[in-house]
Amino acid sequence: MSPMMDALEEVTAVMARQVQSWLPAVTPERYVAFLDMMYHYTLRSGDRLRLAAERATHPELKSFFAELAREEQEHYRLAKADLAAFGRSPSPSSPQEVSAFHAFWEAIPAERQLAYLGALIVLEGVAHHLQSEAHTALGRLGLQRGQARFLLVHLDADLEHGARARALCERIAGGEPEPLFDGARKAADFWVALHRKALVEA
Repeated sequence: MSPMMDALEEVTAVMARQVQSWLPAVTPERYVAFLDMMYHYTLRSGDRLRLAAERATHPELKSFFAELAREEQEHYRLAKADLAAFGRSPSPSSPQEVSAFHAFWEAIPAERQLAYLGALIVLEGVAHHLQSEAHTALGRLGLQRGQARFLLVHLDADLEHGARARALCERIAGGEPEPLFDGARKAADFWVALHRKALVEA
């Protein structure tokens, strides 16, 4: 792996370690808060990725973002279904942390399109670091599979998406590291904030 990819992997590992430290104390109620946060976070995943595809000028980036938009636009339904398995419905308003993430994403201009890729590298790559701990936490909570579809699907799907994002980065991003790392660090901060709100402060 190149020094650039090593540095991006370290950003991903740091965000993963932060969430790993919270998992042993997760309760069923905090897990429900996590599902609610993920519902709001993924409700506009398709819109965010389509926006990235529209702004991207690099053909491979444009194609990658458009493909992910199609794959992820319905993922909020998994979180909603898992909430329903607990007899719960999504909260009516989007959490401030999610609104802040939308604002960050929508403010990225076309000339800094690699910030989108940097964000996706950490957001889709973190599952690689959380596989074991997340499965252990699910087992400890004694959840039915119908209560954990969102997390189980993402633990698998994000492995492939993360690998593709890293491979794309290796091919096209060598000459513009600044927006790439800016997107990665800001996305990591937002991702940790989302999980802190749900898993610690709920």
